[in-house]
Amino acid sequence: MPTDALRITYIGGPTILLEFGGIRFLTDPTFDPGGGEYPNGPVTLCKLTGPAIAPDALGGFDYVLLST
Repeated sequence: MPTDALRITYIGGPTILLEFGGIRFLTDPTFDPGGGEYPNGPVTLCKLTGPAIAPDALGGFDYVLLST
């Protein structure tokens, strides 16, 4: 794959691996298993499944992007 091509790997939830120009970005890493409940104001978010790729299978990455 050319290093100037954008490659996007969806991992689950907000977590995505972006690869561009030889640099790897991991967005909002969440690797908890499915079945969790997360109260957020008047609603409770329920995570149904775990990540599609385990953290140790990702290899290295250059940056982690976190949203707030």
